[in-house]
Amino acid sequence: MDHVSLLPTIREIAAQTCSLVAPRHCPCGQEGSWLCRRCAGLLDAPGIRVESCCDALQHLTAARVHEEQHGGVLLPAGVDHTPMLPVLALGEYSGPLQRLVLAWKNGGMLHLGAPLARALGPSVARLADEAGVAEPALVPVPSRLGARLRRGEDHTAELVREIARTGAGRSLLLRSTPTTAQEGQGSRQRRTRQIRLTGRAARRAGREQIAVVIVDDVVTTGSTLRGMYEALTGAGMSVLGAAVVASARLPVPDPGGFL
Repeated sequence: MDHVSLLPTIREIAAQTCSLVAPRHCPCGQEGSWLCRRCAGLLDAPGIRVESCCDALQHLTAARVHEEQHGGVLLPAGVDHTPMLPVLALGEYSGPLQRLVLAWKNGGMLHLGAPLARALGPSVARLADEAGVAEPALVPVPSRLGARLRRGEDHTAELVREIARTGAGRSLLLRSTPTTAQEGQGSRQRRTRQIRLTGRAARRAGREQIAVVIVDDVVTTGSTLRGMYEALTGAGMSVLGAAVVASARLPVPDPGGFL
């Protein structure tokens, strides 16, 4: 047996020995692995379009007081919305996926950033392909200073760097600051959240009209994505969409089984 074929066995022996001092366990609690097969399977799921579930991302496109006929189709009284941008998520922010995100984000399990990045790579590629862009720039949503100090890192910026290492795009770390906090705000105040871009990198990207994909961990109402979208497009960049790990809500499947 050559030395190359022995390497996997040697690595496993070393890992098992180290686990006697620092036991390996998955965010779901299963021991013996940093990421068990079941939780790794959650990250193999294709991205799901979730922008229709994000209230803050909706544009009002039409309003009808009465039923109307358009092109032979009867439209009921009500309103029509059009999303500002497409958003792809791996799954719902609950159960094992929620535990995985929280373990990476707040639990100190920074090694989960690499598998999360590999999982988001296809979503980034899909958004780029649909727009005909070869290599999009990846822009993380900003974290407040207090959150960065508490966690010891800017986790969305690190996620963008990891995605860039997969070859799905290139990182574009802009200096951005949320001008309003989310905590203690009502839905209307969260909807109007604003983000300010500063620095030469943002001005240069705007002049070059760079195509970007926004990256975040979790989307709820979409207010942060909306603020980032408005800041980027206001600076002159083109936003292809957003790739997130999880969404607070998923679209309800139609009777035909399609999302």
